[in-house]
Amino acid sequence: MQPIETRLSDLEARVTALEQTASLEPTTLPASDDKTHHGTVTFKGDVELPTGTYSYEWIRPTAWIADQPWDDAMDRIAALAHPVRGAILRHLLATPASVTELVESELVSSTGTAYHHLKELQAAGWVRKQGGMFEIPPARVIPLMAIVIAGEDH
Repeated sequence: MQPIETRLSDLEARVTALEQTASLEPTTLPASDDKTHHGTVTFKGDVELPTGTYSYEWIRPTAWIADQPWDDAMDRIAALAHPVRGAILRHLLATPASVTELVESELVSSTGTAYHHLKELQAAGWVRKQGGMFEIPPARVIPLMAIVIAGEDH
């Protein structure tokens, strides 16, 4: 039997490979039969990036959106509201990066600054650290891109 460290490392590699190539299942809620159902809001995307291929769809009834507390969602969105964090995320869409690589690419001025912004992004679920490298979790790629295009002048 292999040592537990080897087995765990192999398992982590397999999960990472699956996450990079897996198509995320669409999340849907059944349509409401009552008269308060006034449509749905959907965002979806199918993209190929250097970091992987991602498919995602999220659908919610209008009433569900209006009736849910927005605190957690606003916290996640607020974590994006800094130009340095936006630059970090754009970089991570192309390739995972270490703190050193982010400093060397001049996205941040120091390791302290990098860790500060990555901590905020990590707490909000926009990035994760795997093997010393920061990356955007697959389930966050399309939502991130949807938020960016939602911010365009319409």
